[in-house]
Amino acid sequence: MRGGRYRVPCEVLEFDPALVGRLSADAEQRLNREPDGGRMMIRALRYAWKNALTPVQRFYMQEYYLYRKTMPQIAADCGVSTGTVSRTLARARQRLRNALQCYIAG
Repeated sequence: MRGGRYRVPCEVLEFDPALVGRLSADAEQRLNREPDGGRMMIRALRYAWKNALTPVQRFYMQEYYLYRKTMPQIAADCGVSTGTVSRTLARARQRLRNALQCYIAG
């Protein structure tokens, strides 16, 4: 077995809208300015969460943003290096940015 990849639960983690407010400082304000109150963006984010991210990326995002664990805590729990967690989170954020490009441009 290589790294901690197989120690992370690989079921599809459900998207929790509470993550939105923690992804960026102004995310909630931007959602409130949307004509539909951000419902369409939340649906798009939920779709991107399920289809653009790997199970490990979803797990790390959930641990970091929802449960407010530090990267060293996540690394210790999963048996990987802090650098691995950092790179995985960076790739996950980039994948979400790419999937939601029409919502975050401008």
